[in-house]
Amino acid sequence: MTPAGFEQDAHAAGSPDTVRGGRKAASPAILALLAVALALTAALLVFAAFQYRSQVIAEAEVRSAAIARVLEEHAAKTLGIHAATLSHMEWMVDDLGWDRIDSSPLLHERLKAMAAQTPEVQSYWITDESGRVRVSSFEWPIRPLSASDREYFLALLNPGSTIHIGPRLKGKINSELFFTLSRRMELPNHQFQGVAQISLLPSYFADFYRSVLRGSSDVILLMREDGEVLVRTPSDAPPDRADIGRLPELISIPDRNGVFRAMTPSDGVERLLARRKVPDMPIYVVYGTDVGSIEKAWRDRVIPYALFAIPALGLLVLLGGIALHRSRQAAEAQEALRRSNEALEDRITERTRHLDQALADKEVLLRDIHHRVKNNLQVILSLLELQAQRAPELEAPFSEALTRINTMGLIHEQIYRATGVSVVALDSFIEALAGHLNSFHSRPGRTIAIRHRVEPLSLDLNRVVPFALILNEVVSNAFKHAFTGRCTGTIDIVVTAENGSLHLTVQDDGTGAPEPEDPSIPGRRSMGMDLIRAFARQIRGEYHFTRDAGTRFDLVFPQESDAV
Repeated sequence: MTPAGFEQDAHAAGSPDTVRGGRKAASPAILALLAVALALTAALLVFAAFQYRSQVIAEAEVRSAAIARVLEEHAAKTLGIHAATLSHMEWMVDDLGWDRIDSSPLLHERLKAMAAQTPEVQSYWITDESGRVRVSSFEWPIRPLSASDREYFLALLNPGSTIHIGPRLKGKINSELFFTLSRRMELPNHQFQGVAQISLLPSYFADFYRSVLRGSSDVILLMREDGEVLVRTPSDAPPDRADIGRLPELISIPDRNGVFRAMTPSDGVERLLARRKVPDMPIYVVYGTDVGSIEKAWRDRVIPYALFAIPALGLLVLLGGIALHRSRQAAEAQEALRRSNEALEDRITERTRHLDQALADKEVLLRDIHHRVKNNLQVILSLLELQAQRAPELEAPFSEALTRINTMGLIHEQIYRATGVSVVALDSFIEALAGHLNSFHSRPGRTIAIRHRVEPLSLDLNRVVPFALILNEVVSNAFKHAFTGRCTGTIDIVVTAENGSLHLTVQDDGTGAPEPEDPSIPGRRSMGMDLIRAFARQIRGEYHFTRDAGTRFDLVFPQESDAV
């Protein structure tokens, strides 16, 4: 036996000492790993507790903000409808006049019928410029009443006022609680004519808010801009109490995305509050979630993980003992795996090299194909031009075909010149297309400028051809029809991206020709419009023409293709 062979056998034969030495070496490492695992488990439990706390608070913020949006939409729709009703009431006053209103119950009957159909409305009122109540939905003839001392009347004396939200009040005829939505009425010369006013029932809003509340300690507030509370749900005030508090601090406290934390003075409870301003109305909605309920939800979520951590620690100790027994076998398996990984990495490296070469060859081939297609289209273009020169009667129909062929040629040229072969850069392509169309349609004595503003966007090969041909048809149509009888003009091309869609706008300052597909005009249906319609459908786009001083074409289609 050779010395080298003897050394190998001796190394294999000395396994008892080697194994014991390996286990001695492995034991401290396993014990250290076990200690780290125990510490890590405890740390993860603490970290998870903090994470869940942040998560529960974030969920409460999102939930409160979502409910506040619902409340805002409800208030906006309800108050917006009644704001429109106030305008209608003003029109009825203008139509009937004060004399007829005083002498006939017609307007009273109308207002009474309207109030009967809307559960949130207590009554409708109309006062003249002096504050005298001229008609209401309660009674006719109306008893002598004056609203000149009411806040809404005094506020709307100001010519700059339009809509006013009043405080909670008790009526002079009916003691039922209400708050007012009123509008300044004006004559055509903006002279004050009086006030149209709707008395809204807080109980209607309170009933709706009770159906929205998520927790027993949550609160919903409907407030004016000055902080006066119009509706509070749940309410601890007597049901016939008009003044239920002013909380201006809930309007002025800075928020983060509409959410803030504050103490509600009425009950001394700290809450997470979501505040929303109702659009076009001087009113806010606030939804408050009790911080105590958030803390309870956090504890309920963390306790099961804490209970799980105790047996997990015992399991870690058991696994540590098993690891001590298997440490040497794992080391040998790791070495075998390392050798296997090295061999696999070598194979992957070689395979990657072949794939990179194949990809480079493919790109060269595709570039050559696009170059040849572009050259072939140029040959076809030249042949058609020669044919048109020999047969002048074909010049008009051939001109449209020439621009379409040249547009497709420009696409292949852009692909050939680009660094990639899968997409086309729209800014450089539209610049080249605009130059070609301007040159193709130029005529002596006429100067038509093409301006383009294109964001740095790109389109895949499946959609750039229909997009380019649509643009070619629209711009060519503008050259042919928009500037009849004119020597100068401008065509603007704008391409932008917004909300996952591409927007193409082509606008000229020409004469505003009639819509191409208008069936009432003989001969208006053209092949160009058929192409626009077909290509727009192909890229799942929508388009329309707008005509005023000039013609505007708008096309919107998805920025990303659905094709797999």
